[in-house]
Amino acid sequence: MLRRHKRLLVLTALVLIATFWWGCSQPDDILTEKSTTLINLVAERLPTTPDGMAYQLWVADTVILDAVVGTQAIDEPFRYDFATNKFLELDGTRRADTNEFRFSGDILNYQWVLMTVERTDGSGASPGPVMLIDSVTPDWVSKLDMIFPLSDSLWFSAVEFNMESPSNGRDSASDGAAVWFSVYDERTWLVQDTIALDSWVIDTAYVDTFTPDEGDCITNIVNISDPVVHDTQRVFGFDTVPIQIVTYSQETVETCDSGQGHLLKTSVSLFYNTLPRDSGQYDAFTQVAVNLPDLRPMGWLYQGWVLSSVISDLGVGVGEFTPPAWVGFNRHDTTIRATDGHLLATGLFHDLYLPDQSNLHVDDPHRVPPYPGEDFFKALPPNQQDIEVNLVPDHPNNQPGPPTGSAFIALHPMNAVTDTTNFPLIIQIRDLPNNRYDVYTEAQQFIMRGMINHNTFGMGVNEGLPQVQARVRRF
Repeated sequence: MLRRHKRLLVLTALVLIATFWWGCSQPDDILTEKSTTLINLVAERLPTTPDGMAYQLWVADTVILDAVVGTQAIDEPFRYDFATNKFLELDGTRRADTNEFRFSGDILNYQWVLMTVERTDGSGASPGPVMLIDSVTPDWVSKLDMIFPLSDSLWFSAVEFNMESPSNGRDSASDGAAVWFSVYDERTWLVQDTIALDSWVIDTAYVDTFTPDEGDCITNIVNISDPVVHDTQRVFGFDTVPIQIVTYSQETVETCDSGQGHLLKTSVSLFYNTLPRDSGQYDAFTQVAVNLPDLRPMGWLYQGWVLSSVISDLGVGVGEFTPPAWVGFNRHDTTIRATDGHLLATGLFHDLYLPDQSNLHVDDPHRVPPYPGEDFFKALPPNQQDIEVNLVPDHPNNQPGPPTGSAFIALHPMNAVTDTTNFPLIIQIRDLPNNRYDVYTEAQQFIMRGMINHNTFGMGVNEGLPQVQARVRRF
């Protein structure tokens, strides 16, 4: 009996220890619905909220290509200051709850958590453009990592630009007054008109003996009449070339037979005069860029910009540059040139293989590449001036000089409150060329640098798109 009691005591102790350990080491049953969710935000590279705009947290049932469905707002809209890493009220004061946001519900009842960009005056559709997003899953470890939608595709993007000015008809003196997000080369067309072919002959012979049924007829070409010349045009790039096409009419004879056999032999000779060939040059714009996904379903467009001291000196800029939320970035950082300069926009677009939404500054609307970009000749701010913006000026003795600025592509929320500055999400950038030779050569391809680091929370990455980590408590 004593031994049996000992075994029972040991078993009871083991059960108690296991129960105590299991209760202490395991998380709460996260599948049990709670009435309140507290979310603490930790930001990395989150931009300072632009004037007139704020951020808003949401939960959503479903996110599909053209809509965010079943949304509920989390707490109130807020602003953020990148320099101080502070979450602010709409009036600019620090939030009483600092970085903690309250949701009157259980976040596990929803599939997605997202951060949008909203207008502070409440105008426009709401929710606004989705800037950060993550899926809600029951196997989390008490945190969510929100990143820009489709940033995996953006990570593999590659973009080029050229500075050819096609609206001035391949005038090299004006090259450097344009930025087109495509590849350019000047090609030679070579057309030999149909009346410029060497003389040539077609001989065909068909020998046969046959006996058609009585009353059948045989149709045969017996002559080719005088030629007819047609004037037409062929398009090469932005240029048209007049060409001539020569055609010949055919005379036929129809022979009906009464049953006799016949020997048929046909010979056709075509003679052309030889004339000189037509040749010349034309502008060829092509696109080799990849992986800029269509972000319109998430509320975003792309916006091309040029930032240059030349624009400031001429007084034709739309506004000042808004810096990105890059750690350690300052106005002396050479990643972006001429940060004290002014901006001109090249236009909004959603696809690098299609034209952008406008060409306000093009000199000749009939010579516009079918890709995003702009020539800077016409209707320049502030007074619709018609002058040339030479972004790559001459230097003494044709020596390279310092770049006057940068060309870049930024993400643009479709509810933006201003078009006088860039939204501070820059994804592609490159210095403007520093030598005139680079912009009037027969081929131009300036490869841009991608600035789309993402999913790097806590790794000390200075440049890239914003991230926000959401630490969640449910009760």
